Amino acid sequence: MDERIGAIRQLFWNPEEKRLRAPVRIPVLFALVLLVVQLLFAVIAGIELLVTLPGPVTNAVVLVLATVAIAGLSWFIDRRRLRDLGLGGGRTWLVELLVGLGAGLAMSGVAVATLAVAGAATIGSGTAAAPDIALGGNAVGVFYGVVFFGGVGLLEEVLVRGYLLVNVAEGIRGFVDTDRTATLVGVVGTAGLFGVLHAANPGGTALSLVNISLAGLFFGLVYAMTGRLAFPIGIHITWNFGLGVLFGLPVSGLVTDTAVLAVETTGRDLLTGGSFGPEGGLVMLVALAAGVVVFLAWMWLQGDTLSIDGEIAVPELWNG
Repeated sequence: MDERIGAIRQLFWNPEEKRLRAPVRIPVLFALVLLVVQLLFAVIAGIELLVTLPGPVTNAVVLVLATVAIAGLSWFIDRRRLRDLGLGGGRTWLVELLVGLGAGLAMSGVAVATLAVAGAATIGSGTAAAPDIALGGNAVGVFYGVVFFGGVGLLEEVLVRGYLLVNVAEGIRGFVDTDRTATLVGVVGTAGLFGVLHAANPGGTALSLVNISLAGLFFGLVYAMTGRLAFPIGIHITWNFGLGVLFGLPVSGLVTDTAVLAVETTGRDLLTGGSFGPEGGLVMLVALAAGVVVFLAWMWLQGDTLSIDGEIAVPELWNG
């Protein structure tokens, strides 16, 4: 009887790592994060009985606290430190975040410039009549755009790259020849998932699925080469902000009510992405190429080598 109980326990518990096995701990963590999010919305609903909170700020707070919940719960359930999620901190991390923020803005600018040169974009006026994301317009909307897209970029990168990529790499490690191969499997697998997560957005197409998967591949490779999420988080934030707020274009099919320059696309959807935005068109490939160039230049300036960090696939767990 004891042997049966021990065998069943082995299915759910890894005695060497002293934690639940990945197929169990991942859904447990997700369920608890969803519970935390529901509690946050309940608290916010109670606060709004007394005072009205700006929608973008409310959403950003929920996104950031959901990220904190992932990091905190992964400490208890996965026994992970922050650096095991790519959130190591320190001067290098902050500098890479700033470079990533600049790269994301450059990528969105290159996308719009490419469309303009191709005669597929003009500077219009006004914003969407029925926006998907209400930021408030004008200068306030720009500020809220930074806050909201900052929360989106942070949560998506920590969830997909920092948490899931690492778990996939660790899980596949015993079935491949090297830790670097395991990390690459995690990169490719989560890149596909990243595309699928955006597939149901308005205006989504097969090309948008491929493009966003390629963006996920780029972000994953950057993480795999640096061991830090700073650069991907920076790009993710300002790419979304640049498209949606600076240029007023759809971000994965979602339109804001705020635009510094209301760019209107007039060319073929194959190039512009149509209602999905540049992420759904061939112009996305040009933007990604610009991001790759910035990253390679940064690595060269730092004197870093372009190699996959196999340590990502090796659990770095706290003791206790």
